[in-house]
Amino acid sequence: MNNSKIKIVQVYKHAYPDIGGIEADISQIFDCLPNDSFEKEILCCSNKYKSETIDNVKFTRCPYLFQFAANTISPEFILRLSQVKTDVLHYHMPFIFAVVCHYLAKPKYKKMIISYHGGIYGYDKYMKYFNKLYEKFYTDADLIHVYTENLLDTDPILEQNRHKAAIIPYAVKIDENFKIKNRNNKIKQLLCMGRLVHWKGIQNVLAAMKNVDNANLNIVGDGPYRKDLEDFIKNNHLESKVKMLGKITDQNQKEEIFKNTDIFVFPSIRKSESFGQVQIQAMQYEIPVINTNLGTGVNYISLHNETGLTVEPNNVEQLTDAINKLVQNHELRQQLGKNARNRVKELFDIEKIKDKYIKMEKFNF
Repeated sequence: MNNSKIKIVQVYKHAYPDIGGIEADISQIFDCLPNDSFEKEILCCSNKYKSETIDNVKFTRCPYLFQFAANTISPEFILRLSQVKTDVLHYHMPFIFAVVCHYLAKPKYKKMIISYHGGIYGYDKYMKYFNKLYEKFYTDADLIHVYTENLLDTDPILEQNRHKAAIIPYAVKIDENFKIKNRNNKIKQLLCMGRLVHWKGIQNVLAAMKNVDNANLNIVGDGPYRKDLEDFIKNNHLESKVKMLGKITDQNQKEEIFKNTDIFVFPSIRKSESFGQVQIQAMQYEIPVINTNLGTGVNYISLHNETGLTVEPNNVEQLTDAINKLVQNHELRQQLGKNARNRVKELFDIEKIKDKYIKMEKFNF
């Protein structure tokens, strides 16, 4: 360890160049920490990418044998974790395999932080064997990072540990030179963006599109549910309305898609969607959001009737009505979009957030 710097090791099952909300947050935390004060390492799993150093961040990537219950199972991960000697050990949850490894490997650290990205849902038959260990893991942590205050009321494990919670949201670099494009064309452009898994709820948007006129839907992302979505599009003759654009990693290309979008739809159906930062990325481009009432940080980011519309999860009728309402009302879209950008500038500007990340990692040093 370099004694002149605070060493941070962040731990999660995946990291850059894999793309997702948690992976983006891992990168953002390190982007906020000055290189002259912090030594940075990420411990993760990958069968595609090798260990390397990128922009002063050391990536230690461990091959894994298989995936089980949304976990990467890797013996090498246990070995690498046992070799960790750091000032701050920063885990990103949920990743129950890392919790088990933590107590097997006994890494050496001065402080432990957990970033809570959501509860564990859909794996009750497995989690019953790990619940006590998972609770102990949070009890042993020195600090728990959550993204919005209302998350503290959504999970018993957070309620028990709210006294050591640090509330810091995901943020974006505001494009101050952004110029809105012409969004008064007859055919409105809808956008869904994210990993294509069932609980993201994109199947409900496709069902809604059967009863939406004068609008096209673009879907950006990839994942195990893609084939099901493609089959739905074909079986319901939606090819003229819906385009699957696949995974897009180029930032300029993403920005162009946002700038040509009229309505962003974020239809997740499970409370494991604790934040939904892609909403922020859309909102900064004056795009109104249609999201679902999960009672998590999703509804803190975009507010019903203020920056967009909120519908109940899995309610296709409400979703259809919300889409049609925004498609048909230019003035409403415009006002909600302006409110959305103002909310991002007020609450989710990275320039206002970065000092909070520095203070969090320096806690007790």
